[in-house]
Amino acid sequence: MGDNIGLNKVDGARALTELWEPAERSEDIGLHASSEAVTDGFIAVIESRTFIRECIRRSMQSAFPLHVQTFSEAVELQRSQLPNLILISEIEDNRDSAANVFKLLSQIAPRIPVIVLAYNNDAEIAKAAIGHGVKGYIPVTLGFDIAIEAVRFVLAGGTYAPMDCLLATGGPGGTPSESPTSGLVTARELAVIRAIQKGKSNKVIAYDLNMCESTVKVHVRRIMKKLKARNRTEVAINALVAASPL
Repeated sequence: MGDNIGLNKVDGARALTELWEPAERSEDIGLHASSEAVTDGFIAVIESRTFIRECIRRSMQSAFPLHVQTFSEAVELQRSQLPNLILISEIEDNRDSAANVFKLLSQIAPRIPVIVLAYNNDAEIAKAAIGHGVKGYIPVTLGFDIAIEAVRFVLAGGTYAPMDCLLATGGPGGTPSESPTSGLVTARELAVIRAIQKGKSNKVIAYDLNMCESTVKVHVRRIMKKLKARNRTEVAINALVAASPL
């Protein structure tokens, strides 16, 4: 296991969709909530730019039964009823500014889960966010379906962070991680996982990684076994989980 890479996973992340193969299947993978989903309350989206704010609102509204309400600044939540979830679209690369926003949200809504929709996969900002109680850090480089499933898990009480950030920071608590050669999957399998998270099919993965499609399928089967995943969506979700619900 000299070339293994460490991953965090949660056995409880099982309320997921059926097999997801974007280029090989056309079936809906069930983004809309089931009849048991919570419909009371709303999701708050914070984004200063009108067009992007509306794009996020429509995307979220298409996937969740909860009403989605938008705000241009975090401070506007002080004049609103508290939501079930806060999704803040991060536009500041300045870490101090981001930390101030996280601190403000923790004061306004201390018991409301917060997700950062990040434009950069910044390990330091992710670490700061988790340190201020943020429950999800989702970079926009993820596929849409995977991002939606990550939001679902946060709504259910979980905490998410990108795998790259976990490797860089040593986990959600910021403690030093084990050597990157001491974990679950090989470097090649990690490359396949990252491609799956971006919604790529086996054929595309094979082309990008310069390997046979049959080899990709073998990697996917091994990854599913190691991460205790039943399908490709669970592979992507389990690889993203930073901590289980308390």
